[in-house]
Amino acid sequence: MNKKWTLFLLLFLPVGLMAQTIDLKKHFSNWKPRNIGPAGMSGRVTAIDAVWSNPNIVYLGTASGGVWKTENSG
Repeated sequence: MNKKWTLFLLLFLPVGLMAQTIDLKKHFSNWKPRNIGPAGMSGRVTAIDAVWSNPNIVYLGTASGGVWKTENSG
């Protein structure tokens, strides 16, 4: 065995042997699903445009086809 493998085994093998195990069922069995926001995300923004006469009105176009409008500059 060369020196690199020996050093690797000496440093990282004990860490793997001493790693903690987590009982996922014990810790997460009482969790219930909940709504935390919109299910459909718009994705990346592909276009931005503002109204010249009122720069507070901004339109955003997304790659998924959604168009968003803000009337207070976002």
